[in-house]
Amino acid sequence: MNHACCPPGIRSDVEVAREMVLKRGLGLVAVKDGEVVIGSRERGVRPLVEAVLRAGERLRGAVVGDRVVGRASAMLCVYTGVGAVYTPLASEGALRELALAGIPAIADSTAPAILNRDGTDRCPFEKMTDGLRTPAEVVEALKAFFQTHT
Repeated sequence: MNHACCPPGIRSDVEVAREMVLKRGLGLVAVKDGEVVIGSRERGVRPLVEAVLRAGERLRGAVVGDRVVGRASAMLCVYTGVGAVYTPLASEGALRELALAGIPAIADSTAPAILNRDGTDRCPFEKMTDGLRTPAEVVEALKAFFQTHT
């Protein structure tokens, strides 16, 4: 895995995040200064939304490891000011948003878009973010969605 784009302190956190996602089965992890500050086995964007709403400041500068990173997840990472993102799979839109924000992203593979769980269409959260331009807009849309779909 090439993460030469990351500062040295972040590199070791990327390795911890990668280990937690790939080998320990976490769907989401946040690592800061070698310490796991958030971990979840849940799938989807919900755990990241909850982490941003409950512990946003603790995520600032952390490495977020997420099994799949679409544009919605990327915008949540931009919103909280994470230090880097590791994922086995990222959408092109997610990588574009992270690059625009200057957040290093390490993805094992990329796809034009993230698909829904049955693979029949684009992920609903990828669709939801199509018309949204700022991270704050994405956070508000996701917060509203999960408040009505709990």
